[in-house]
Amino acid sequence: MPRFEDTIIEVDVLMSTAYAQWRAGDSSKALATILAPRGIPVNVVVPGQVSIPLVATTTEPDKLEQFGADNAFGRPAQPVELAGAFVYLASPEASSVTGAVLPVTGGAFFD
Repeated sequence: MPRFEDTIIEVDVLMSTAYAQWRAGDSSKALATILAPRGIPVNVVVPGQVSIPLVATTTEPDKLEQFGADNAFGRPAQPVELAGAFVYLASPEASSVTGAVLPVTGGAFFD
């Protein structure tokens, strides 16, 4: 198994159009192509709605009740639920993964 010491994991914002997936994948693939000869994988995690303190302090209470309700699980993700995606992409098990876009969206799909 190849050994690498550097890994780039980009984080992109989920949008309600296929444009987000294209944009994330396009930039990741371009950078992955440039850095692959150096053994540096480049991937993207696209999180959906995540319950973080910033959301609770900046969202109106009536809107906060609905935050995340439009995905398949009917709730926002907790930060720990995204951790596995980052751990995998940074692990030796993902040493042949580059230019990938991993949506962690709770079932909120790109249009």
